Amino acid sequence: MNTDRNDYFDFIEDENPVQLKQLIGKYLRYWPWFLATVLLSLFTAFLYLRYADVIYKTEAKVKLLNDKENSNFTLDVTKLFNKSNINLENEIALFKSVHLSEQVVKNLKLNVEYFYNGSVTSKKVFTSPFVVAYSDTLTPLKTSLQYSITINKTGYTVSDMGSGKSYTTRQHVLDASSSQFPITIQPVLPNRMLSHIDENYTVIINPVGKTAIQLSKAFQVEPEGEDSDILSLSLEGTDGLHSESVINNLIEVFESDGITDKQEVSRRTIGFVDDRFVYLRRELDSIEISKKNYKKNNNLSFIQEDAGSSLLDKTAKEKALYDIESQLLLTKLLKDNITSQKVFELLPANIGIQNSAINELVGEYNTSVLAYQKLQTSAGVNNPSLQVLVSALTRQKANIVNSVNGYARQLKTSLNQSESAQRNAEGSFSSLPEKEKVLRSIERQQNLKESLYLLLLQKREEASINLAITVPNTKIIDYAITNKAPVSPQRSKIFIIAFFLGLALPFGTLLLKFKLDDKIHNAADVENKTTAVPILAELPSLLETKESQTQNLEAFRTLANNTNFITSYCAQSSGKVIFVTSSIKGEGKTFVSYNLAAAYAHLDKKVLLVGADFRNPQLHKYLHQNRKETKGFCNYLHDGSLDWKQLRYQTEDATYPFHILLSGTIPPNPTLLLSNSRFDAFIQEVKGQYDIIIFDTPPTLLVTDTLIISKYADTTLYVLRSGVTEKNLVSYASKLSLDKKIINMGFVINDIDFDTSYGYGYGYGYNYGYGYGYDKEVQKSVWYKRWINKV
Repeated sequence: MNTDRNDYFDFIEDENPVQLKQLIGKYLRYWPWFLATVLLSLFTAFLYLRYADVIYKTEAKVKLLNDKENSNFTLDVTKLFNKSNINLENEIALFKSVHLSEQVVKNLKLNVEYFYNGSVTSKKVFTSPFVVAYSDTLTPLKTSLQYSITINKTGYTVSDMGSGKSYTTRQHVLDASSSQFPITIQPVLPNRMLSHIDENYTVIINPVGKTAIQLSKAFQVEPEGEDSDILSLSLEGTDGLHSESVINNLIEVFESDGITDKQEVSRRTIGFVDDRFVYLRRELDSIEISKKNYKKNNNLSFIQEDAGSSLLDKTAKEKALYDIESQLLLTKLLKDNITSQKVFELLPANIGIQNSAINELVGEYNTSVLAYQKLQTSAGVNNPSLQVLVSALTRQKANIVNSVNGYARQLKTSLNQSESAQRNAEGSFSSLPEKEKVLRSIERQQNLKESLYLLLLQKREEASINLAITVPNTKIIDYAITNKAPVSPQRSKIFIIAFFLGLALPFGTLLLKFKLDDKIHNAADVENKTTAVPILAELPSLLETKESQTQNLEAFRTLANNTNFITSYCAQSSGKVIFVTSSIKGEGKTFVSYNLAAAYAHLDKKVLLVGADFRNPQLHKYLHQNRKETKGFCNYLHDGSLDWKQLRYQTEDATYPFHILLSGTIPPNPTLLLSNSRFDAFIQEVKGQYDIIIFDTPPTLLVTDTLIISKYADTTLYVLRSGVTEKNLVSYASKLSLDKKIINMGFVINDIDFDTSYGYGYGYGYNYGYGYGYDKEVQKSVWYKRWINKV
């Protein structure tokens, strides 16, 4: 075997990989599918955009303020670092709360939905010519109510879509009392109702709670930045003005809710203070009464003045006692002096005795003593004048003693009284600290209650001020603004998606088709399964045209030439034996055998075509012979008296004829006939008479006939048919070659539709110059083929 020739074909395979344009062309041959699906997708997108609701995004921005930012300036260290102490998550949760959404629903009556029924679709509207309201306030609405309302010239035709009941009004006003429905209908502009005649609306009244839950989920609340106090409130809807009113109302409800909370605190503070005022007034009255009774019982007015008065009284009592004691002492001194006199002597005068009678008696006594002393000097003891004067002095002395004694008794009585008064004064003064302690305790309780009273009065005034000037903790940066560019549907995006979807749908279908396809279609499919066996030729599908026949002939000439490359070279001039086989029937091995023989005949080779497929012979069809009546190779192997030369036929082509030995009668034991010694003798004989001997052998997968006689073949052509041969049979055929069950084997791919298999016109290669047709104009290829070829 010539291995160099096989290496040559491997080189050819390596230099011709599957190209990208082949893959593109494989899909582009289905361009009508792609065009149709793209147009259908774009038309569907147009219809969708024509009737779809256009969604716009409405957004507002608010800044959250804390209490310090609402009040006067305060030194806050956190402001130095731009750190906010506002919990944004709590505020976001409050904005998205069902409680606030419920207030918005009630304020704007969002639980009532209006749909205008057009000729094609129904569209939700937010400005209807009438307003519908649920009138049964005593029974909360638990399920949705749905009504169909048609405007007439004289009123409405109202139908309950749940029960099927209908009612027609005589005017464009409906009261619940005048109908069987729990709703009221009021016209928005009574004078313009005639312009809406015959318009039909569907009105859905939902429970407020259900609508509030849906609305709370529809709100999007996000912070503007990581450290920002600004929140972005957004809502998507078909009507920008309606969305703006909803967001603005939500902000108002949020502010009102915050103000209400603050005012509730102020109201509770005022109520608490008022309650405490009643208690404090009662306590203060009780304390003041106790203080009054205590002062009254203890003769107190003001403790400081009472202490001064007691001190002065005590001092006065002490001074009076001192004066009495001094008088007693002076009286005693005067009495002692007068009683101790043995002669008449002068008494001390004006010594401080505060008794004028005694002082007068002492003065008279001293005057008499002076007269006595003068008279005693000038007269004798017995002088009558002196005696009279002595008697007078004696009486005066007795009077003085009696007066002093009486005055002393008087002083002692006054002394006792002064001492008693002094003791009383001292007792009163000593009890002042205890009284002051008790009084101060009472006054302390009084001051405490008064201070608390004043504090609560101040807090009440502060709460009243806060109640009057309460401001929200939000600052509106931007009221709700609707972006003019719709969020959805995005027209350009929808058309782009539709375009690519139109491409993807047929592409996916074809891709699935190609992936599920287990048949081979071209050389690439064979090479993906094995590269151990060379591909000698790709034979195009045969059409009933002269040009196709010419292409087919040139394809088989190429096969003949390529077969020569893998056929072992021999110096002897004996013929070459070529077996043509396949895996299963229907793959075109007989067609390949016949046309290959014709191709060799056109190369001036002496060719014999032998029908060795005894089980399903097909060669007789090319000679228009009857299989049952025609004897052939089978009969020769079975009957030794027959000469194969007498059994052969010659083709009708007079210019390039070749011989055909048909299979003959179908035998019951083809395997035994092929093992006959006459087969070997036949091979040796025909090799000496023909250049090329081609055997049309049975399929290898069904029977073992071909494998038994494969040793006689110089080359075996294994036929694969595009669209018929399964890919796993390629691996089976390759294994036959690797296991040396079939030697020197090459693949022949038959019946290839190059437009289908490769996607563009490989057929042009067979048009150029074959059949010596240089004067023939090459047929123009399809537009997508020309485009791919340029690529």
